Amino acid sequence: MIFPLIFVIGGLFLISNDMGIVKWYQLRKERNRIQAEIDQFIQQEAEFTDELNRLTNDVEYIKKIAQGKFHMVKPGEKVFRVIDRRKID
Repeated sequence: MIFPLIFVIGGLFLISNDMGIVKWYQLRKERNRIQAEIDQFIQQEAEFTDELNRLTNDVEYIKKIAQGKFHMVKPGEKVFRVIDRRKID
């Protein structure tokens, strides 16, 4: 009779103390979340490095960015502005 009681109390102690299974599960879950965040940052760093490399070395990419973001045109190109009359009325 005393052996099962000791076994149950010992099991509860292993589950609920600071070094127990519940704490281990919480730490494991947090570690997986942090690892996923680190992987995301590594991927983001690779994308930024690739973007920096293209901005420093690829002339065609720089021209594309200049035309798209800053509305720059090549010499001799004509720019046509289209007015949407539906928004004016």
